[in-house]
Amino acid sequence: MIIDLHGHIWNTQLDRTDEVVAQMDEVGLDRLCVLPIAPYMSNDDVAVLVAKQPDRFIGFASVVPFAQTTSIPRQDPIEELERAVTELGLRGLKLHPLIQGFSLADPGLAPVVQAAGRLGVPVLFHTGPSFGRNGRTDNGRVELIDDLAMMCPDTVIIAGHADPLGAAPYIAHKHPNVYLETSIAWPRYCKLIPGLARDAIDIATPEKILYGTDFSLGKQQRVRDLTAVLDGADLSDEEREMIEHGNAQRILGMP
Repeated sequence: MIIDLHGHIWNTQLDRTDEVVAQMDEVGLDRLCVLPIAPYMSNDDVAVLVAKQPDRFIGFASVVPFAQTTSIPRQDPIEELERAVTELGLRGLKLHPLIQGFSLADPGLAPVVQAAGRLGVPVLFHTGPSFGRNGRTDNGRVELIDDLAMMCPDTVIIAGHADPLGAAPYIAHKHPNVYLETSIAWPRYCKLIPGLARDAIDIATPEKILYGTDFSLGKQQRVRDLTAVLDGADLSDEEREMIEHGNAQRILGMP
């Protein structure tokens, strides 16, 4: 079984869920976490997607943790997160510092992250650079997770696109509540440096690695690339199962 912690169905693709599932089947994904980015996709849209494919999609919420632009009605981020979890049944929170215009170093981020912990859901942050032109790259430096993890010890924090070559494995090892998600960065660096995946897993420990590819329509190659990384990482069957689904099931509260 494979649970992909990092997937997208964009708001222009809400009527294409059958295509998404067909492409998941093509590359062997059993479940896909659908991550929106507020305010560009609503939590209600994610809930509708999950209702269409409840055995395949796992919905995450997103809120803008600070003040929104004047063209969009203001929304209390903690109230919206509570609604998304308790009323819509969403199972995590996605925040993107570059696109949403905040820094992981801002202490004002802590109340939203702490609220996720009280609600029992993890927070997945984009870390590292972005292909787009949004925001300052420095806002998403994975090293900034270090302080946030100490301010929010009761919240599971996931570093998305976690760089296996830098500080991320050490931060995950240091903090019981920090996990690393593998999309984009692991296939990129691990194909260049033999043994890097095994080294990063050993430092962070296998219990802290979450399978993620940034899968979306037409991006099946991302799954194949991560499969190649894991195939070459000299993993035991138990370690592979933890990374591909066991760790995700635990932090998402799934049977």
